[in-house]
Amino acid sequence: SSGFSFSETAQNQLSGVFFEKNYFFERNIYPSVGQNIQGQGALKLSKASTDQAQKWFPELKTQEIDLSKDSSCLISRPQHFIAGKINALEAYSGASLQFGFNQSLVQVPVSANVKLDKMRMDLSFHAFDPWTQQNVASVNSEAFKKDYKVGFGIDLGIIHIGPEFYRITGMAEVTLKGLQAGITDLAHKLLATPGQDWSTHIMYSRDNYVLIVGGQELGIKNGDQFKVYNQVHNWIGAPCGDSSILNGSTIISDTSDPWIIEIEDAGTLMSKARVLNPKENSTINTGALVKLHEFVKEPVVATATK
Repeated sequence: SSGFSFSETAQNQLSGVFFEKNYFFERNIYPSVGQNIQGQGALKLSKASTDQAQKWFPELKTQEIDLSKDSSCLISRPQHFIAGKINALEAYSGASLQFGFNQSLVQVPVSANVKLDKMRMDLSFHAFDPWTQQNVASVNSEAFKKDYKVGFGIDLGIIHIGPEFYRITGMAEVTLKGLQAGITDLAHKLLATPGQDWSTHIMYSRDNYVLIVGGQELGIKNGDQFKVYNQVHNWIGAPCGDSSILNGSTIISDTSDPWIIEIEDAGTLMSKARVLNPKENSTINTGALVKLHEFVKEPVVATATK
């Protein structure tokens, strides 16, 4: 009746929850993919991204990086689509207590009352494969709205005096708590599901150096190491077509001996990395799969002893 919109509030709060929890990053700010004059995929960079890439790779002369037909959409499409819904907000429990002294027993009757109301918000979150729309992870989460009220009273005959104190959990506050719980639960479920852990792709490869999608916004640091695998993709329809479906991908490089790359410069939305184990008869393809290998080891700070 107050006109409060759970949907609008949740949508406005969601980006803040992503940044706060640091489990997910919104992919829509990454470089977009269009077509070059040959009709193949081309990664269109902003002026700032172009300057950054050309600092690392001076041979890049334009704001476009040409991509193979079947890798362009891999770079632009997010790893998961996420959907969530608030299913219910309903009374969960409550209690009240009132006590006082009878006027015949005390000269000045005193009374007090305590009341507690608790409501439960139920939320569901789902992660979908961006190609097949298959549901790869689902969770149900909950948040609670707790309202307290405490009052005291003194009966002075014709006058009754009594303060009252209350604490009410706002609708926006309980919605935020629900989003935080749901996003955390969904992230843990995805991380525990085989094949659904974080990954990214190679967007440029040259002379034992590569450019990967993702930078400091993902917490990538200089010295972090990643594994790289070349893949072939099984498409239903034309590769990266508007209505095509990626039916699966197969790693064609040596899974027991992947390329290991080390970040030399973690930039904005992209990072430059050096290939630590280049292979004489094979190269890293544009669009190759990138998985975490090892975080950079933080230096141990020596402590002085007395």
